[in-house]
Amino acid sequence: MNFLRQIYLFFAVSCCITVSCTKKGPASDSTSAGPGIYIAGDNGISPVLWKNGSATILSSSGGSASQVFLSGSDVYVAGISGQPLHPAVTPAGPAGQYCYWKNGSQTNIGSVEFIRVPSSIAVAGNNVYYSNGVFWKNGSIAALQDEGDLGVIQSTFSIGNDIYAAGNDNDDNAAYWKNGVLNVLAPRNAQTAPFAFSLYVSGDDVYVGGIDINDGPCYWKNGVITVLKTTDSGDYVSQARSIFVSGSDVYVVGNYYGATTGGYLFPAYWKNGVEYDLPMNGAAYGMANAIFVSGSDVYVVGQTTSGAVYWKNSVETILSSTGSANSIYVQ
Repeated sequence: MNFLRQIYLFFAVSCCITVSCTKKGPASDSTSAGPGIYIAGDNGISPVLWKNGSATILSSSGGSASQVFLSGSDVYVAGISGQPLHPAVTPAGPAGQYCYWKNGSQTNIGSVEFIRVPSSIAVAGNNVYYSNGVFWKNGSIAALQDEGDLGVIQSTFSIGNDIYAAGNDNDDNAAYWKNGVLNVLAPRNAQTAPFAFSLYVSGDDVYVGGIDINDGPCYWKNGVITVLKTTDSGDYVSQARSIFVSGSDVYVVGNYYGATTGGYLFPAYWKNGVEYDLPMNGAAYGMANAIFVSGSDVYVVGQTTSGAVYWKNSVETILSSTGSANSIYVQ
């Protein structure tokens, strides 16, 4: 994958664009009681972890948090520090320090470098796995089959002792890896340039979200593709940014844009292929970034012109008047 494409991927999964109207989402009630809600993102300046709405600044040197993950009583947050959120765009792109925080204590991954893609983290036993375009185990680069110099790893996931990663291999095929072994989802050729962005594993089933240029935004279950469609003709779906599986139900965050939106993005998710649009309560535009399901409750995080937000059963809560909510974990 060439460097300019890597820069495109980072901004494609990190930025929000404007919209001018809204749709109706499914109506549900939310309650104040319940499990701990952990949300990672930023306040427009610094990386932030919100727990039940209370914010903790993870780094005073700027940056953003891209994923939160709980392992037992330990809270891990992947992100970057030391990078302004809105730097001048240069051919080299913005620079910063990839890192993760364990219970608030920062561990750097590699050295300061150009930011290509958001980071992802998974934990299995005493081992910490991290992806930021390349794949790391306990702070050292861990080679994956046919990752090569051109591969880009977008996401990592652990279940039991098995470690999964998703992205594009050295030949730019959309792919995932299980314990380092490559599984190609969609090959790149003269007609198609597929991307793999997000990852979820449930039992023996591997779900990977992304884009297959021939068929559009999609997810693969064990290599079999399902294409996301919008309710309104003339609208389109952005890439499958986040996947969560609960029982037999598959939830995908994708957002939509097109003829009814003036070409701008609106926050939405799909449950078993059915679109649910999220209300923005007067905000001019917005985007959903990640989803988590706990029991009968569906949580989605993102950002609107009102700031960093999350929705519980389609009821919006504003976390910060600026910034973005990028990941959620409920326990």
